[in-house]
Amino acid sequence: MIDDTVLAAAEGYAREFFAGDASGHDFQHTLRVFLLARRIAADEGADAGIVCLAALLHDVDDAKLSPETTESLGNARAFLDEHGVGERDAEAVLTAIREVSFSKNGDAMPSSLESACVRDADRLDAIGAIGVGRTFAFGGSHGRAMHDPTGVDPTTTVQHFYDKLFKLKGMMCTAAGQRLAEGRDATMHAFLEAFLREWDGLA
Repeated sequence: MIDDTVLAAAEGYAREFFAGDASGHDFQHTLRVFLLARRIAADEGADAGIVCLAALLHDVDDAKLSPETTESLGNARAFLDEHGVGERDAEAVLTAIREVSFSKNGDAMPSSLESACVRDADRLDAIGAIGVGRTFAFGGSHGRAMHDPTGVDPTTTVQHFYDKLFKLKGMMCTAAGQRLAEGRDATMHAFLEAFLREWDGLA
């Protein structure tokens, strides 16, 4: 069983790990995913300990932040070992972390309810008002243009909405995730519509 002591340690570890990040994968992102995942787990009847711990650790081996440990999930494994998380629980946490990534998993169904809760929470934080802010923060930190109406530049921040973000509502794996995604998706579409009108001098 994963207790509050381990979860508090994981929160502290994540807070320190992401200190100073301004690309959208900061500690506040981790905290929001944790809160969303906990909420979804309660609605869906998932193991809250597994879900919450996986949510707190889900980005510590992200390829954009720690490419040398991405395949092994070395940072998450080290934390679990150090804090004496049992083998079964540790493997469930690592599986949930492994099944979060959009680029690696796409719309393939997660192998457990716990994995589904964490994935939905992470993807929910990529859409809605927060998702808009994170998308522009990430694009700016990587030198990407906001928009290219000619379509020549396929890496703009606006293009990312079409390539990924507008697809996420339909990829939610839980009923709770689907409900939460509805409003966030609508917010995101309304923002981009206003953005493009202002870009063209129409509003």
